[in-house]
Amino acid sequence: MMKKIKIMLIFTLFAGLFLSACQPAPPVDTPLVEDDYAYGQNAIVEDLDVLLMESFPLQARAVVKGYLRDGCTELYEIEVERDGVEFMITLTTRRPTGDVACTEALVPFEESVNLEIEGLVAGIYTVTAQEQRAQFTLDVDNVLQSEGGEDILLTSDAVLEDLAVMILESDPVQVRVSLSGYLPDGCTTIHEIRSSRDGDVFTIQIVTERPAGDVACTMAIVPFEEELPLDVAGLPAGAYTLRVDGMSETFVIDADN
Repeated sequence: MMKKIKIMLIFTLFAGLFLSACQPAPPVDTPLVEDDYAYGQNAIVEDLDVLLMESFPLQARAVVKGYLRDGCTELYEIEVERDGVEFMITLTTRRPTGDVACTEALVPFEESVNLEIEGLVAGIYTVTAQEQRAQFTLDVDNVLQSEGGEDILLTSDAVLEDLAVMILESDPVQVRVSLSGYLPDGCTTIHEIRSSRDGDVFTIQIVTERPAGDVACTMAIVPFEEELPLDVAGLPAGAYTLRVDGMSETFVIDADN
């Protein structure tokens, strides 16, 4: 009798283990992916032109004109890629998803895009934006020479990590910008820092230089910290934006300067 009881207990134990193994696993939380915008290339480019600045090394800007399909569509990002002598401009748009009320009228736009031509050799170059094409010519190699006669390539290799705007207590108001980051190797140095203004937007470009040709460089990154003034003399009171390599800061001038 005891033997039968033991057999029944063993059978019941194994049956319980088998049934528990067959139970469905507890549900796993799946993150909900939400995006309030739809992205695409829905800008219509009607005109494309290239402007060469009178400087050495030369600077070039592409002026892109066109329109957006409705009042809800906006330009989100403009990217420039180069493959040999071909520059390709891609305009990415976005508009809210869902049932939103939009004006149906076309919205014109005009954008100025920097073309990285420093260090390029003389020749004819082509720029495309959708179906529009434009060409420009470099009559000479766009390479700067040092005082010693060595060729220097001008690049944009500085990596910006921090940006700060300081408004000084003075009359008229003075504004200074603090930039910090690093350079990719021991051969790259800061050549100059350029500042420009278009309306209420200031743009700063950090131009770096490095020797042309095959040179031995230490591969350790080199930190930098630079401070420079912004030309705000004569500006009216208001909010202004500073853009540097994808980073931006907003500052306010309280009274006409």
